[in-house]
Amino acid sequence: MRLKTPLALSLALLLGTASGVTEAAPRRGSSASARKSKKKKTPDAEQSAPPPESTETPAGEVPPQAADAPVAPRTLAPAPTAPVEPAPAATPAPPTWAGSVAVLAIPSNPGASTAAARVETDLRGALGAQAEVRLVDLAALFPPPPPPSLQQGDALFDEGKGLYDNLDPEAASKKFAEAVAFYERYPAEVKPERLARVYIFLGASRLLNGDAAGGQEAFTRAQLTAPTLQPESELFGQDVHEAFNAAKVALSRQPRGTLAIDSVPSGAQVVVKGESLGTTPLKDVELAPGPHPVVLTLPGYAPFGVFQQVAPAQRGELRPTLEPTPGLAAVRSLATTVSTSRSLQSDTLPPEVAQLGEKLGARYVVLARVEQDRRGRTEAVLYAWDVQLKNRLRGVELNPEEPREREKAVRELHAFLTGKHVPGPSLPIALPALVKKPWFWAAVGGVAVATTAGILMASQPQKPLGVRLGSFGSGW
Repeated sequence: MRLKTPLALSLALLLGTASGVTEAAPRRGSSASARKSKKKKTPDAEQSAPPPESTETPAGEVPPQAADAPVAPRTLAPAPTAPVEPAPAATPAPPTWAGSVAVLAIPSNPGASTAAARVETDLRGALGAQAEVRLVDLAALFPPPPPPSLQQGDALFDEGKGLYDNLDPEAASKKFAEAVAFYERYPAEVKPERLARVYIFLGASRLLNGDAAGGQEAFTRAQLTAPTLQPESELFGQDVHEAFNAAKVALSRQPRGTLAIDSVPSGAQVVVKGESLGTTPLKDVELAPGPHPVVLTLPGYAPFGVFQQVAPAQRGELRPTLEPTPGLAAVRSLATTVSTSRSLQSDTLPPEVAQLGEKLGARYVVLARVEQDRRGRTEAVLYAWDVQLKNRLRGVELNPEEPREREKAVRELHAFLTGKHVPGPSLPIALPALVKKPWFWAAVGGVAVATTAGILMASQPQKPLGVRLGSFGSGW
């Protein structure tokens, strides 16, 4: 048998020590001896257990116990019962990595605010459409502020209705006009049907007061606010119905205009005249000329409402900047701190990211740092953290204008969020903390040197003891 070279043996020993590879102990119960030991009885059990007695009785003889033993009563078999249906299988719990994901985009310069809002909306939509990804519910975390009370407008309307029933149209018209002015200050909170009903009473009061033009204007506003609402037959006479229908015909003959609706950030739900039209951006919504109640809502932001004027045969634009709730504003301020600090490039989990995960109830935090140059080109760099395991992903480039690059970035993020890709060194899990210690490698080197010396001495030819202890020059 040939002896391995000292260099090869020392290298093998060095690699085996650094990787922590040791001979694996056999699994419990996996060896043949272990299986035999389970079946074999202990010596004490074999000695104490008496041999089993034979229960056979010769033919024609009765066992001695059977002659005197009383006969056991005969029991009836239980009645068959209906089969029990198995309980439905419980829904399996989601995997441990299926935590909520928070997505935030922060502009790196003031001119990139609009681009950052668009990147955040697109990134949330792309990740939310992926399997096994659950986004943080901003609507539940940051509900909108409570709506203001509309009792004052309701009280003005009730006073006007009482005056109208008492045949005082002039005083009733003033009360209804005050109610309209109050409701119009809250376009996001007032129901279109409620406001349109006030318009109908205002038009009827003006009509009874001899103001036909004012009545037609009020009836037109009622149809622009809630087109399906009609005057109640039991409350209004034939003259009111005829004037209302005349205003409706005149409105239908006017050329319609268009309105493009967007928001910052985009993705807000758009409701016009109480009807949901989709999310921003919306292109060229066709509307009758006149003021229309438009309401935009986005989770985490205060509702926005306005009576938007549409000119006949003209194209208008509406693009408001939505106001974040105080809670979301604090989160964005914290994310801005992360995007501008040195901890963004750190290998450890930044404390601000841990705070973001706690505030948002998220296991994963995705941060997009968005830049926009003078030519209007947008670029973003994505960072992601696993707050629980303290893993991180950084330096993922995203070009919003290139579909392939967007898909590639989303795939890489999806792999990180679902635990299919964990960046880092390809070392065993138990080794990184150990191999980074200087004394570890010093010990490894010492063991390797000692082992090499032992191998060299063992490989030398053996000499008699007397020769080794002889005089100088005898071969020692």
